[in-house]
Amino acid sequence: MPHDTSTRDTAVTWRAIIIAILLIPLNSYWIMQMEAVYYSAHSTLIALFFNVVFNLLVLIGLNVPLRKISPNLVFRQGELVTLYIMLSQSAALVGHSMIQILPPTMAAPFGLATPENEWSELFGRYIPTWLAITDQWTLDGYITGVKTESSLYTARHIEAWLAPVLLWSGFICVLMFVMICINIIIRKQWSDRERLTFPIVQLPYQMTNPASKLFTNRLFLISFGVVSLIGMINGFHFFFPAIPYLRFKPIDLGAFFTTKPWDAIGYMAITFRPFILGLIFLIPLDIAFSCWFFFFFWKAQLVVGSALGLRQRPEFPEQSTGAYIALFVIALWMGRGHLLRLLRSIFHLGAREHRDDGASEPLRYRTAVVGMILGFGFLVVFCWKAGMTMWAAGIFFALYLMTEIGITRIRAEVGSPIHDLHFAGPEYLMVGAAGTRKLGPGNLSVLSFFWFLTRAHYSDVMPHQLEGFKLADQSRMNNRRVLFAMLIATVLGTIVAFWAVLDSAYQHSGVIMTWAGMEPFKRLQGWLTYPTSTDYLAMGFFAYGLLFGIFLMVMRWQFLWWPFHPAGYAVSSTYGMRDLWTMFFLGWLIKWLVLRHGGLKLHRQVLPLFFGMILGEFAVGGFWALFGIVFRTQTYNFTAWW
Repeated sequence: MPHDTSTRDTAVTWRAIIIAILLIPLNSYWIMQMEAVYYSAHSTLIALFFNVVFNLLVLIGLNVPLRKISPNLVFRQGELVTLYIMLSQSAALVGHSMIQILPPTMAAPFGLATPENEWSELFGRYIPTWLAITDQWTLDGYITGVKTESSLYTARHIEAWLAPVLLWSGFICVLMFVMICINIIIRKQWSDRERLTFPIVQLPYQMTNPASKLFTNRLFLISFGVVSLIGMINGFHFFFPAIPYLRFKPIDLGAFFTTKPWDAIGYMAITFRPFILGLIFLIPLDIAFSCWFFFFFWKAQLVVGSALGLRQRPEFPEQSTGAYIALFVIALWMGRGHLLRLLRSIFHLGAREHRDDGASEPLRYRTAVVGMILGFGFLVVFCWKAGMTMWAAGIFFALYLMTEIGITRIRAEVGSPIHDLHFAGPEYLMVGAAGTRKLGPGNLSVLSFFWFLTRAHYSDVMPHQLEGFKLADQSRMNNRRVLFAMLIATVLGTIVAFWAVLDSAYQHSGVIMTWAGMEPFKRLQGWLTYPTSTDYLAMGFFAYGLLFGIFLMVMRWQFLWWPFHPAGYAVSSTYGMRDLWTMFFLGWLIKWLVLRHGGLKLHRQVLPLFFGMILGEFAVGGFWALFGIVFRTQTYNFTAWW
């Protein structure tokens, strides 16, 4: 009886899981070395992690000799997708806005306290010692490397870090599981009913799908070859300046506006990066237009605000948060029918044909809902035991998960390479709404430990989870086995991330991430030294961002000609848009010309050209990043557009 080749090609095999388990520590170490130690590249600042794609490319390249040895040794599509999913989860966990930030935060309250800053007197008694590092010997080795051996691998250092790391690892794994449960609940609505395009997974899918024949496409080979050659030349230029530097240097247009109120425009660079252009070409046309249009809208707001004398941080952070939460509200409204069917199934209400128990999902909907509720309860109790009130913890995580769903929606619908949303976390809304006096020092002190979740949103895990399910669905894989692989990557990736961060920090004491620990507690110092009441201006900006985002979507529902999308409004407020707005404009313009003059047929034909731009820079950039780690030196940073 013939075997089912399609099932074999898309299976989640133990071989793939074991290889991923072996690669996760190597990739986590690679990310820390290149992002924090040698500053040779920043993989986790961009939505599509180049280190993961580089691994995928190497494994696909290995198929050539493996096929000659035995066809049974070749990596199949399902194995490659499994590896991509697991490596993406673990890379996000160790990323620039996740666990990289947490150990410095754990060390800061007692390690950076001095008689001058008076941290011990201000908030030392409110810090949960079981979540922070209190042993001064260990802190000296971690922060400065003086008075003690600067190595993680001593009994005293391991003993000091072990319990807090395990507790935080448990917390993070539960939080990631809550996100998985939410993704399971929303996946079918977004993927099957609304048919969101998930642009970020298009390249991994084309790479792993043998039917796409991407690697034999002429346009792909041309763009891959040209971009790779430029990357190699620029890499050699870094070591030998006599070699030409084939790169467009940013031009800051903001420098030409020097008088008020126009100087409020600030930094606004013209840049050109091939891999960014390739990623933006994948974005739907109307949303790409909204991204660059609203960038100028935000700049106009800064000018108007300056003229009116408003003292706001330049990016209007509360307004940005409102825009992101608007996407959550919109997604909730659009999925109301799906959620109603889900509730009917859970409580056995109504006719059977109107129910949906999620039998084909990684978890049945009832299990996912129960898991989400229990996990959320665990997070609240965790914070309560640490010293927060339950109401404050509940509000914080509700707002945080709303923001995460908004970011996940952006990735599923827009595929934007950036969604950083700096300094606009739930704690800012809580402080703005209630004031520091009402929240109190206990709540504020514990909230400071969640800086690793709220400082920025470069490498959030939740979008990678949903994209993993989408990629598995496209590849016709067993969703429950994919979930099993995700859970392994989550647990292992969390523990390995702590190891990679701590190992790098002890090897390079006083260099790595001290700023990350300083930021939240300097902010806490300000909150406690200068107590505040409700900030009505900040809350007004939040309400404006929320309502304006909803207004944009209502207009899209009412008028087919309406060109603006709320996701573009949200994305355009991020720091990264200051550097990448020209790429959004150019990507939109090229795509508009292609669709206008050649339609969807020409669009499909030229897609490999843009895949080649992405993969060409990722391949050569990954090589230079590895070169820097092997030879312990800084190398050409291809991800830098500044």
